Amino acid sequence: MANKTIEKITFKNFKAFREEQTIDFKNKNVLIYGNNGAGKSSIFWGIYTFLQSSIKTKPEVEKYFRFFDSADATTHQSLRNIFEAQAEDAYIDLTIAQGTQKTTMRISEASINTTGNTDIKLLNTTSDFINYKLLSNFYRDSHKYDVNLWQVFERDIFPYLTDNVTDETILDKIKRITKDVPRSNNGHPTRNNSARKNNYVASVNTLNQELEVLISDIQRFANAIIKEHFFNNEDVVRVNLNFDKQFNFDLIKNKIWEEDKIAERQSKLRIKLVVEQFNPDTSDWISIQRVQSLLNEAQLTRIAIAIRIGALRTRIQDSDCKLLVLDDMLISLDMANRIEVIKMILNKHNKPSLRFFDKFQKVILTHDKGFYNILKNYTNANSWQYYNLSKKENTNEAPKLRNDRSHIEKAQKFLADGEFDSCGNELRKELEAILKNYTDPDFSKDFRPLSERLESAYKKFTQNERRNFEKLFVNKDISVETLKKIETDYQADGTLSDDDKRKLDIIKRELNRYIISQYEIQESKDALFADLKTIMDRILNPSSHSSTTPLYERELEEAIVTIGRIKALLKT
Repeated sequence: MANKTIEKITFKNFKAFREEQTIDFKNKNVLIYGNNGAGKSSIFWGIYTFLQSSIKTKPEVEKYFRFFDSADATTHQSLRNIFEAQAEDAYIDLTIAQGTQKTTMRISEASINTTGNTDIKLLNTTSDFINYKLLSNFYRDSHKYDVNLWQVFERDIFPYLTDNVTDETILDKIKRITKDVPRSNNGHPTRNNSARKNNYVASVNTLNQELEVLISDIQRFANAIIKEHFFNNEDVVRVNLNFDKQFNFDLIKNKIWEEDKIAERQSKLRIKLVVEQFNPDTSDWISIQRVQSLLNEAQLTRIAIAIRIGALRTRIQDSDCKLLVLDDMLISLDMANRIEVIKMILNKHNKPSLRFFDKFQKVILTHDKGFYNILKNYTNANSWQYYNLSKKENTNEAPKLRNDRSHIEKAQKFLADGEFDSCGNELRKELEAILKNYTDPDFSKDFRPLSERLESAYKKFTQNERRNFEKLFVNKDISVETLKKIETDYQADGTLSDDDKRKLDIIKRELNRYIISQYEIQESKDALFADLKTIMDRILNPSSHSSTTPLYERELEEAIVTIGRIKALLKT
């Protein structure tokens, strides 16, 4: 049976959006560029609101789509676009596809069919949403205080982790057990030596122990991320999450989950963040207690990302439909660090420890055009959809969401319109991206000319062919003497074991396939790279400089085909 995937989501009159706007996932990941104020947060919170509706009551969802009236306090939680008339619809639709079967659900003031829906509830439980503000919550505390992450866990982590025994969220379980202490008929807490109190205190202690184990798991995953992916498996930094102020009878009897007790929970419950740095001179770890005072924002952001990913690892469920939505979460990092985080999330090096990311449909939103272009080159149109979100600054005009066409698509459009110079420029950009992705996958500061990069790609491809040969044949668990018998009638050789004969069969079959594929590749490879060299000299260079060399429609058509072939060959 085909996996379930998100196919599209549509907004109308929600936050910044007015007329209907649709993000068509086409069962892929999504990358969106939008300048500040263009509506990226509307997309982020729109998807979040839709998934959250599955665990809310209808009135709790309806309030987000009421017509806003400043004189009516009951409408002040509305997320409906304030400029649209009351008669206009306001809604969010989401379509899930499973093969050819498609199901569309809606939340609006008049129609809500997500409440209690098992697909959306599971999607809500397994998905994650991270933006810059959520990460900055990790280190907002004043220098006067240690960093207390209780509120971060209560708001951003515990509601999205599920208890394996009770199938309720960790936060719901915490609230159920700590809502209030046992009380007598007159409303007073049960006396100190009663069995009811003793049993209740035991259940609270069990809860504290379970939370300690969970927090320890998150810490373990976070430190693995920090060590392996931020510091190349070197001991440099690690985090400690200490649940050192826990639930107790006297705290709970104050009914700490009432609306006015948020500050009390934050002061009486604590998950203390301590960062340790390794001292190579003494081989000891130095503890930093007030991390917000001694570490810079980039260091703190990486720690926060590691903890969020650590929490994500603990909530992974066997679900084929889940989202990871990231909204400008890396703006406090320089480009090199951003690329490191993105390589981790995209699992560019196919590391086993990061394969859980592969199961997410990802939505990445950014206001940084340069970062967007790098990400666009770093990903593949076969598995990604690209969008531009635009809005005129200093106006109340609604944003517009448009497909961001690839360089090849733009070249084809320019060619059809007879704009040959523009077509050539787009083809050059496409070839530059293909070759840079292949020769410089880590995006180092490599600014070689296109001709040198083409030569480098040819050499790398040739070297990779040799490595592929070695993988197939050189490292086989078979002796040289046995391998020499591949040219004989080895099946009739009584000195060979059945296992050796089986290995020789496999090698012979793989060798035949390899030789055939190499003839096919070799025959086309050299011609293909030669064609590209001609295209560069004849078309791409003249179109990028003020040359009088005429560009011919037929040549451009052939260039589009050739560049498509090199992309397929290099699999970028």
